[in-house]
Amino acid sequence: MNDKKNILASNLSAEFKKLVLQLNKSNTNKDFQLKIHEPNLFWAINWKTERYLEECFCVRLFADNTKHSLIAEHQVKDVFDHINDPYFNYKEKTLEEFTLIIKEIIQKTEQAIVESLDKDLDKEM
Repeated sequence: MNDKKNILASNLSAEFKKLVLQLNKSNTNKDFQLKIHEPNLFWAINWKTERYLEECFCVRLFADNTKHSLIAEHQVKDVFDHINDPYFNYKEKTLEEFTLIIKEIIQKTEQAIVESLDKDLDKEM
């Protein structure tokens, strides 16, 4: 089980690194940065923002007994607020199933980040 988890984490990290390079080429003023914590199956792509103290898009995998779930959300931290805006999720999949849909996860993450870039969450909440 740990080998499958480590392989999945490593493959996702490699794809997220490619995505950040691509995002930085197409959005030069945002300075995208990737934070990875593979043991916890957590990835966060942060970018420069003038509206909030911190803004990022997080992807997190977590175990539900023998299956795993994934949640991807736009997060904003401000002086008084911490806002999470969920974008997509997958429920009750095996690590093998997640390995087969890595490209789909990356594609959905890219679309969500592009959509999130100029989103004013204060108005929507």
